[in-house]
Amino acid sequence: MKSFCIIGLGKFGTALAQTLAAEGKQVMVIDIDADKVNAIPDMVTNAVIGDPTNEAVLRSCGASDYECAVVCMAKNINDNILLCIMLKELGIKKVVGRAINDGHERVLKRIGADAIVFPEKDMGEKIGYLLSRDNVTEFIEFHGYQIVEVCAPEGWIGKNLIDLALRKKYNVNIIAITDADGKVNVSPLPTRTFSWGDRVSVIGAEKDIEKLTRQVGA
Repeated sequence: MKSFCIIGLGKFGTALAQTLAAEGKQVMVIDIDADKVNAIPDMVTNAVIGDPTNEAVLRSCGASDYECAVVCMAKNINDNILLCIMLKELGIKKVVGRAINDGHERVLKRIGADAIVFPEKDMGEKIGYLLSRDNVTEFIEFHGYQIVEVCAPEGWIGKNLIDLALRKKYNVNIIAITDADGKVNVSPLPTRTFSWGDRVSVIGAEKDIEKLTRQVGA
């Protein structure tokens, strides 16, 4: 998608708008707080001061011209739900709702939100995962699979992928190796030898990743 309407300029909405704009996407932001709107850098396509729960505001600023709308305001659950409904009725291709608890998430699913983000929960789970595993430096969930980055343990140093037979032992695939200097090697050769400071990105099912991280001392 190339165009996004970001509604609500809290920390999450502001960061999302700036990230999308930096990626070269067309971004419009809407918030009732003039200070928040005026604080957005000039990189966004359009910045609108107005009450986004007012359908007239959404129509007048051309919200329906954007491919994706993300409702980032979540403190008032009623307004959040109302906005998702109005955006769907305006015919926006993809409406993303922000949930603040499990009940809110269920409601957003029932009213037809195309995607739901749960930043606080997702970040909490990710940080908890990383903190509980000393050797894991990154963690991503992906369609039922997990991608983790682990520091190469002492037992891997001086050995190559053939020696370690990670796919056979753990049913995981190496997708990249980052050396101590930060150079990334995607699809490394099986003969590539591990050195101190290497970080290894692997993908696999949750149970297999758990087995790997447990046995390599993560």
